[in-house]
Amino acid sequence: DIAVFIKPLRVPKGDRGYITTDVLLALDGTDKPEELLYVITSPPQYGQIEYIGYPGIPITSFSQMDVARHIVCYVHNTKAVAPEDTFR
Repeated sequence: DIAVFIKPLRVPKGDRGYITTDVLLALDGTDKPEELLYVITSPPQYGQIEYIGYPGIPITSFSQMDVARHIVCYVHNTKAVAPEDTFR
């Protein structure tokens, strides 16, 4: 069984927000977070998910270990003011 904990991430227009374990955490009872993989099947509408080391390049998957290392972020890259954005 996998438990997933999600909290909102607030990101101002034109800025970036880091996806940390405070925002997104999956646990499966093992000590192998590098094997827990998130696959983005529906990307955000007003921004993108990317690795901080590769700005401007959207990603379609990342691991729980990437989240723990603070190397994944959401970038709000439109000029539109959006009350919320989501991805799955």
